[in-house]
Amino acid sequence: MSVRVVPAQSPPSTAGAATPVQVLDIAAAVLAKDPAASLGQIAAAARIGRTTLHKQFPTRHDLLVGVASRALDISESVIAAAPVDPDPLRRMVVDLLPFGAYLTLLTAQPEVFADDVITTRTDALTAPIAAIVAGAGIVRPGVPDWWLVRSLHALLFTAWDLLQAGWLAPRDAPELVLSTFTGGVLTP
Repeated sequence: MSVRVVPAQSPPSTAGAATPVQVLDIAAAVLAKDPAASLGQIAAAARIGRTTLHKQFPTRHDLLVGVASRALDISESVIAAAPVDPDPLRRMVVDLLPFGAYLTLLTAQPEVFADDVITTRTDALTAPIAAIVAGAGIVRPGVPDWWLVRSLHALLFTAWDLLQAGWLAPRDAPELVLSTFTGGVLTP
């Protein structure tokens, strides 16, 4: 049975302040589009004041670590559930696709890697993802595990970004990611 992680609703209702999870979801989307976005831009996107943002996340680093932690929580849940599916690679792609913004932050925001916990958790995901990929076919000799993971993250982010822009239909996204990924790293 597959575990599906559902993103928090965003943007939050104007009736109340955004929850920390909603702020993280919005921050991930904003930072995926503009890695240098200011805290003011993130607060505005979340429809909260900078003071509220600072109460939830006192510094930019705290916010980035929060976003990276949520990305890792999501990834760990999806990756743990994928192997019980008859097609684990497809299940992983389908379940991670809504979180493309989060995935890019794990590679595009180098300052989060100053946090040893984030680095350790990120590194620990490489082997299980590579095992799921290897289970889908024969990986070409010489393709390092880190390349598989980064390539998959890039395709997931690209599909997420194109979904957000309306260029890609939600129904087509998983197949496009999978066919591009497997055609590029797996032997026929």
